[in-house]
Amino acid sequence: MTTSDVLDLERCRHLLRTHELGRLAIRRDDTVDIFPINYLVHDDELFFRSAPGSKLMELAQNPGVAFEIDGRSGRRLWSVVVHGVARRLNDDEEIERSGIRNLQAAHDGEKFNYVAIGTDEVSGREFVGTPRRWNAGAILLVGALVVALIAISGVVGQLLGR
Repeated sequence: MTTSDVLDLERCRHLLRTHELGRLAIRRDDTVDIFPINYLVHDDELFFRSAPGSKLMELAQNPGVAFEIDGRSGRRLWSVVVHGVARRLNDDEEIERSGIRNLQAAHDGEKFNYVAIGTDEVSGREFVGTPRRWNAGAILLVGALVVALIAISGVVGQLLGR
């Protein structure tokens, strides 16, 4: 059993400011779609760029959204969730002030639609995860030991004339 700690608002905001990839959840009829997006934070609002498509069409119909980021630091796992209302930006001055034009997207494409998400509610949790039994370091160590044992057995075999 793991226990979790509630993250205070300042810690949540720090995590949001220091990351750039999250998941945007949008309501669509009787279901929810989730989109990975690159984002930035300016004046406690989230901003992202988008190409034309279903994401923008759904936001026009249902602007209430949830946004989530998560991460890991050693065994500490955390998640920050934002609930807010998305709005498409039409004011050039606000677009420039936000810095969203300079945000690099994870993939190419013409993303000239700018969206802001007001952060109506921000919450976060952090907890200690269970240790991973196998990670890259452990696998490499075991592999190195196996190679060493094979090499030693070959040397011993040569010494014994086998």
